[in-house]
This record gives sequence, structure tokens and C-alpha cells, in this order.
Amino acid sequence: MTTPEPELAQYHEPTRLLLVDIHAISRTSSRLLLESFSTLHVLGETSDYLEAMNMVAVLQPDVVLISMRVQGATGPEAAKQILKIKPNTKVIFLTLFDDPEYVRSAMDAGAHAYVLKQEPAAQVLQAIDRVMRNEIYLSPGLNRKH
Repeated sequence: MTTPEPELAQYHEPTRLLLVDIHAISRTSSRLLLESFSTLHVLGETSDYLEAMNMVAVLQPDVVLISMRVQGATGPEAAKQILKIKPNTKVIFLTLFDDPEYVRSAMDAGAHAYVLKQEPAAQVLQAIDRVMRNEIYLSPGLNRKH
């Protein structure tokens, strides 16, 4: 079954994404999923905090998908810095961690969404759509668990 095209057509340009995750397989999987949609464009990917900050400054992504663990920093530390560099960037945590403390630390750092990797891929697409509409998005799996 294919995932329907996200409803981002209202935006004239594709949504520009940066992937920041310590696990290469997660970055590759995310890139393959996201690039299958014409409304999304992956600008780059990294596992490294300093490289991510440079990429945010140079590439100016609309959305950064980030994990809780980044080489050289925590995800929340990286999110705070991303938002200092480019305040209009939407930060989406894409993570395995469903602990309420992790969710709280991500949201306190300025995240716009928190999506569990255990969820169907459609949840990532829905999160991107919601944050581009200036909404906050929390993975449905968080509500089921807590």
C-alpha cells in the first residue's frame, strides 16, 4: 500500500528538509521515504552536531528532522542552537524514545513536533504538514502509552 502524497501542495516550493540522526540507516530510510514525495526535498543529512549547525546556516532548511542523540550533543541542545541560527526553522524530533521526560525536553527546547519511529511513515508526513501550518504535533503513540 502506498502512502498518499502529503497535503503540502498549498506551498509553492517543496518543503526543504535536513536530516540529523546518529544512525545512518535511519537517515537513509528517512531520505528514501521523504524524497518519494514531490512536495518534499531533502537538502542533506548528518550525524554530527557541528556539521548540522553549519548545514542549517548554509542550506536554510524549512524543517529539521532530528533524533534525541546527535554526535557531539543531545537532540534538545542541537534544537536550541538550530532555532538560534534560523528561528523560522521547524524542528521535528524523530526518535525511538517515548519517555515523557524526553518529550518534555524536546518541546522545552523549541521542537514543533515529536514523532516516534515506531509509528507508520504517514505520521512523519503528517507532522511535517502540521508544523508547516504552524501547529504542534505529537505522535499518537505517545497518547496511547501515557
